[in-house]
Amino acid sequence: SDLIGTYFRSGPAMFTAGAIPPPKGASAVQPKSPPVSKDGDLSRMVRHPFDADGGVVGITFHGGEDGNQTVTFRYRYIRTAGYAKERKKGSRLYTGMDGTRETDRDDSQKLGNDFPLPLFKHHLEPGLNRKRKNTGNTRSIFWGNKLLSLWEGGLPYKLDGLGLSTEGKSQLGGIIASDQSSFGGSARYDANNNRMLFYSNKQGDRSSMLTLFEFNAKFRLAVQQKDWKLEGMAVLSDLGVTKDYVVLIQPSVKVNGMQYVMSKEPFKTLKVEQDAPALVNLIPRREGASQADMKSFTIPTDDYGVDADVQITNSYQDGNTIIIDGIRSSSKHKRPSEAAKTWPWATTTEEYKDISSKKSLWRYTVNTDNGKVSKECISDLQVCFGVVNPLNSAKEHKYVYATVGGMCEKVAPPQGIVKFDVENRSSEVWLPKPHEFCGEPMYAPRKGEESSNSDEDNGYILSLLFNGQTQTSEIIVFAANDIASGPISRVPLDVAIPHGYHGCFSPGGESKEDMERNGFATTVWSADEIERRAKLFDKMEARGNNWNEVKSDFSGLGLRLDDFEE
Repeated sequence: SDLIGTYFRSGPAMFTAGAIPPPKGASAVQPKSPPVSKDGDLSRMVRHPFDADGGVVGITFHGGEDGNQTVTFRYRYIRTAGYAKERKKGSRLYTGMDGTRETDRDDSQKLGNDFPLPLFKHHLEPGLNRKRKNTGNTRSIFWGNKLLSLWEGGLPYKLDGLGLSTEGKSQLGGIIASDQSSFGGSARYDANNNRMLFYSNKQGDRSSMLTLFEFNAKFRLAVQQKDWKLEGMAVLSDLGVTKDYVVLIQPSVKVNGMQYVMSKEPFKTLKVEQDAPALVNLIPRREGASQADMKSFTIPTDDYGVDADVQITNSYQDGNTIIIDGIRSSSKHKRPSEAAKTWPWATTTEEYKDISSKKSLWRYTVNTDNGKVSKECISDLQVCFGVVNPLNSAKEHKYVYATVGGMCEKVAPPQGIVKFDVENRSSEVWLPKPHEFCGEPMYAPRKGEESSNSDEDNGYILSLLFNGQTQTSEIIVFAANDIASGPISRVPLDVAIPHGYHGCFSPGGESKEDMERNGFATTVWSADEIERRAKLFDKMEARGNNWNEVKSDFSGLGLRLDDFEE
């Protein structure tokens, strides 16, 4: 009864380009051939799940008493511009990453195609072209009553929170300068100031230009945006936030100048230098800070490999010390040259080991006075998708939740849920049946849980579980303070949700004032409201290209500068 709010999650959804034709009569252009069957033309299958068109899950927990709690579920493809074009043509148009996904000439490059999230996320050719397809499949963010789905290297897509209809690319009310902006696929909540932070990374062969965006609870800029110069080609995977800094871990990347001019294919152009130290960049958040105030420190190398593709779980500061907890991928794992590069990618644990790296939870400690950086492995368990209680985001935390493989320290697909106590260096694990696999865990506060306190694990953990035998998914709910006992509730969804990436939980507040203060707005819509909105979108989508002629709040696949002025 105290689990109230909506869980959103983005992830790959359409793996075969043009597999769903446009409604008949709704579009003047129809594909020349029917959709590809399950055993059809594999040339239309993406080379890596990350390249698939995105889909968004929305699950609303309505609360209730005496065992009458209800849940409303919906799931839709993100109608991106690329999705719409391939749907009309009935063929695969965007092949720019094929060279990256099929090539494995250098062992040092293995993280570029790593499963489930690769280091190389897009073609280096900027702007609108057939080499760079913005799938919107990486991260759902609900903030200031706006639902966005992010992708590394392109504008976010704005969606309707009730029916999950795609309203179009968003320039965040005109704040992002142009459609060529290399907007990041990550965002970070700061519980100290109740703000959400994003970044844009304009990459160059000699230097990169980073722009930070910091929004208050009403999705208005809280700090004047500023550009920051990063030396070299900045290949970023995530950002962390502390009270005073934005934290970025930047691996050393060597650029082939000729290939950068000629092809801009990541595998031909970029090489992650195994023996060169990565940098931890600390960018000051205060108004008036200049480039000279930015701090960059080298991270010492070790036998685990280069510090690349680090997924930051949380970061915070204690005086002159910055603490960063994150999931680190090992670049030392040897991958056989005959490793599968096409669907179904892996059907056994041995095949999965060939395409995925070892991943463990690590802690980085940075002394901002003397620049010394140290790191330690918190746990050697194979883990992915680490999260903390959002009320402790950018603050000191005690617990980290993550997915865990079913073979302890060995490389294996994400399967169960683990809870780490980073103070005592202990953990508790729950594993489902061998044919069941969990996605990213998400912390959901109980109704009325307003501040970080000793009961950091007082809420719930949510995860989407896929059953490989029945080919269906379910939402599972854990008590956050007792992961080892397993789910306290399992809600079957009766459809298959592909393995996804990152999401968020937007809780229902005690009052409208509480929700506005926390930036959560209202996500506790009734089941009837959700169903009506979903049916409306079905009708509008059936009209194809003509439906956008209707005067409404929807914008189709167009670009709007006023998309936040509602």
